[in-house]
Amino acid sequence: MEFDEHYFKAREEGIAWLNRRPDRRDYTTGVGILGRMGFKPLLHRRLAMSDGNDVLQRILVQAITDGCNFYRNPSNKKYADVVPAEVVNLTESPRPTIAEETAAATTEPSSSMPANVITLCRWFSRAYRQREILHRELRGVGEGNDSQSMERRRSLSDRINVLSEYMDRIYPIREACLHGGEVPSDEEMNKIGPPERQAQSATPQSPSPPLMAASLRIKDEDFDAMTVAELRKRKHSVRTTITKKRNLLLYQSESKAPAENPLPSCPRRTKIETQLRSLEDKLYKIEKDDCYTHFHYIGR
Repeated sequence: MEFDEHYFKAREEGIAWLNRRPDRRDYTTGVGILGRMGFKPLLHRRLAMSDGNDVLQRILVQAITDGCNFYRNPSNKKYADVVPAEVVNLTESPRPTIAEETAAATTEPSSSMPANVITLCRWFSRAYRQREILHRELRGVGEGNDSQSMERRRSLSDRINVLSEYMDRIYPIREACLHGGEVPSDEEMNKIGPPERQAQSATPQSPSPPLMAASLRIKDEDFDAMTVAELRKRKHSVRTTITKKRNLLLYQSESKAPAENPLPSCPRRTKIETQLRSLEDKLYKIEKDDCYTHFHYIGR
């Protein structure tokens, strides 16, 4: 790998991509940047085999971060081109392409097929249609940064991700039914369940319990009413909590450790990532109000 003009240009793109809010970091764009940097080609090839998910997105963010810093100390062993086992597992069977998903969702099962196969095909079709509706709703929300728009985008994105994971899980089973003659048992069908069950799990009917992070306990803060000093103090508090949350994901402790020890994919990781997104949204609003209050004060 050479630290030439192409690398440093791609590095600038990588820094700009990392500086975006997490929900604005497009996976495909990030994979392209990693490829243009020429950093970790084996990992890049694996990441390019998927459309991405929360686990792969996390690994991509870390890879681009390392790629941006690589030129400072290229002999550091942490920059070795190692493909984590979880990436291998997630990319062994690439998810269906959009064309394959569309064909699978629009093909009506034959009435001569076993009942469980017919049901499975219809569940896949329903999930596909539900996800399409959510995608249209998401596009309709726009890119506003008000709390209502951000919460709506987050809610829709979470539901889309749940349905995508459901379709990724059901697609190979469906293909095995149609092309391999395998018929899932009633027990397997009960474990899979219809897509509506997934939607319910992604949309709690009762209010969620308060998040544990101290900076998240204060809801609907009125930043407009705060003085510059109060905003700066609040910003420091939120930034400190963000750092701790990021360390928990990377080192499994609130402080940095000598070596990385990423928290594996689990309910706790999902919870921390949700808290982190909320904190970053809060920080964005604080910094926006801080900037406005500062210049408004100077202009008096």
